[in-house]
Amino acid sequence: MDDVAILRAETSAVDDVGNTVTAYSDKQVFCSVRGVTRREFYEAQQAGLRPSIVLALSSRADYDGEKIAVFHGAEYTVIRAYWTGDRDGVELTLEERTADYGRP
Repeated sequence: MDDVAILRAETSAVDDVGNTVTAYSDKQVFCSVRGVTRREFYEAQQAGLRPSIVLALSSRADYDGEKIAVFHGAEYTVIRAYWTGDRDGVELTLEERTADYGRP
């Protein structure tokens, strides 16, 4: 693992006056970057997804269902988690987030 990413958990709650409040908690994980395969890219495109990169984590313990990842300053949505079976690793397929996600 030669790089670092941030996995961001998002939780929502209703405050005392009925407003929805969203909180974020970040954790840093070690990873390696892999490219999206041609087949995976085109199959995702057919489903309306735009995979950008794949992050390989060495341990399933590093991933707890987070839906947001930050890598080299860009924010991504986790569109697929794949348990590789080799040394308990996990691969996260990421799609770059755009302004239409409603979060600054």
